Amino acid sequence: MNNRVGIDVGGTYTDAVFFKNGRIQHTAKVPTESENLVETLMNAFDTLNISDEQEINQITVSTTLVTNAILQNRIPPVELLLFSGHGMKIDALPWPVNYTELTGEMDFRGREIEAPNQQEWESLPLSAAQANRSHVAIVGKFSHRNSLHEEQLAGFLKERHPSLRIALGHEWGQANFYRRSLTTYLNLGVSELYQQFAQNLQNALRARKIQAPIFILKADGGNLPLAKIRPIDSIYSGPAASVLAALTQIEPDSSSIIVDIGGTTTDIGLILSGVPLLSSKGAKIGGFSTLVRSLAVRSIPVGGDSVVRSNDQNDRGFIIEPYRLGAAYCLGGKAPTPTDAMRYLGLIDYGNLQLAEEGLATLLSPEQRTPQFLQELAAGIIDRVVDRIIEAVGSLKREWEDEPAYKVWQVLHPHESKEFNTLVSGGGARGIATALGKRLKTSVRLGAFPEVSNALGAALARPTFDCTLHLDTYMKHYRVEETGEQGKWTGSLRPHREVEGFLETLVQKQAAHYDIQLQDMEKEPFDFFPIVQNYQTVGQIVRGAVHMRPGVIGRVRE
Repeated sequence: MNNRVGIDVGGTYTDAVFFKNGRIQHTAKVPTESENLVETLMNAFDTLNISDEQEINQITVSTTLVTNAILQNRIPPVELLLFSGHGMKIDALPWPVNYTELTGEMDFRGREIEAPNQQEWESLPLSAAQANRSHVAIVGKFSHRNSLHEEQLAGFLKERHPSLRIALGHEWGQANFYRRSLTTYLNLGVSELYQQFAQNLQNALRARKIQAPIFILKADGGNLPLAKIRPIDSIYSGPAASVLAALTQIEPDSSSIIVDIGGTTTDIGLILSGVPLLSSKGAKIGGFSTLVRSLAVRSIPVGGDSVVRSNDQNDRGFIIEPYRLGAAYCLGGKAPTPTDAMRYLGLIDYGNLQLAEEGLATLLSPEQRTPQFLQELAAGIIDRVVDRIIEAVGSLKREWEDEPAYKVWQVLHPHESKEFNTLVSGGGARGIATALGKRLKTSVRLGAFPEVSNALGAALARPTFDCTLHLDTYMKHYRVEETGEQGKWTGSLRPHREVEGFLETLVQKQAAHYDIQLQDMEKEPFDFFPIVQNYQTVGQIVRGAVHMRPGVIGRVRE
């Protein structure tokens, strides 16, 4: 195992770990400055106190940059132009952004049914182009089968507005028109922000003469080089890091519920027989449904620093808000939090005990500020946090049961208990683990290095890789689902070994493009569907795929 640094930028704190020869040498935790993430990253890096920075082989970062930009609506306007075709009216879908429909249609095989109307293109209201800042996303309903219309419009617009930043929907390669449109829109919208971040981070490391490659953790639990990742793929990398951290500690074939309790949110994930469960539908962020491959995880807005305020209308006299106002009261903050309850009850040993008591006392009337009432209040706050987590675990379990991967797992493991162990990590883990175990009625274990678990998961993550080939030999056309690559097929109408070699060539080309080493590859058997006309086979629809699943490069040795 080489020497790696993992850094996780959370909403409250940024955590870092340094691995050397398979062991954690140093850990760090610094406050996150959301307006200056690069400075925060470098602060966490410096706090690791690595004596010889040149011995670092890789730095992997899990960042909230793109997630926050989308949720806080901090992306520039994007013109969304759609070749929506006929069929279902797309205004029946819950579009969170405005769009313009254009004439032009392909059928489901990629054959042109209706040509575009160039007169429509002449009158497109690209007002932002005058300021040289316009972003345009172009998506056709079946462009993943034939990108001709998207490319024609892109060429037309570029000729008239050379400064336009244009993104094409076929590059996401999958069939869901609605999700593909929103994914293209979002990825283009955050691209400049991400590129600026990437450049600043590279410059900061280069100034220190650090040559180690920088990787970014993705929502699916894999990592890719900083310059190769599509920005939106980095959403929800924090929850993914929680699951990866668990993989470094649990038994290889065990099944676990992962609960990571941070300062702002609590992340929940599931591992089935040593394999993280992937969501079949793609990630959803805010009002946007996307095609981003994601682990089946959930984040809920409750954490160690969530604000607790009094409420006479509530039967227990307090409310836990879904936001934070800085540090816990016992750590110099302005409002009482669950962390103060943990400190008062002796569940954690950091923070000022007297300040924790003072913070909790603000939630009580003067005559109630006695040890008995304070004890009951603190216990009630812990119970309320546990209630939220239990509710989220139950809800996500019900969703998991509908996931195709979960159903397959049940078939393959018919005798395995459906009761999972629970691994708890995060800054609030020590204070919640015991209460959570009593309520879940399962074995609950505190993760190794729980305060920096996400950084640990990031450090030991390995790349994920998928290459899915769709081939229509009658149309003499192929496409790659993950990248949107399209091209002419020059082989036979009924290929067998020929198509295996073709897929292998595509795999090696993509791996070289992403600068990643492939290992533990899984190959799906090829599917061959004959195309019959007039009682004769005139071609085949062929599908084959190769995958490198999410995983880690080693286990934690304390």
